[in-house]
Amino acid sequence: MVTTLAYLPFRVVYAPTKVVGRVVVWLADGYRSGTLLERVLIFPSWAVLRGVFILGWSFALVLHAAARRAVERS
Repeated sequence: MVTTLAYLPFRVVYAPTKVVGRVVVWLADGYRSGTLLERVLIFPSWAVLRGVFILGWSFALVLHAAARRAVERS
C-alpha cells in the first residue's frame, strides 16, 4: 500500500506524458510526409507539445526518484 501511494504522483504525471509523446511522434510522422503547407501548420503544435513532453518526462523522473527514496527509507 505504501509503495502504491509513494509512486502515485509519478503515475499521475507519467500517463499523460506518455500520451503526449505519442501525439508528438504522430505529428512528426505527418511533418515528414506532408506538403509545405501541412508542415507549416504542423510545426507550431509539434514544438509546443514536444516541450510539454520534455518537461513532463523530466518531472516524472524527479518524482520517480523521490518515490524510490521514500520506499527505501520505509
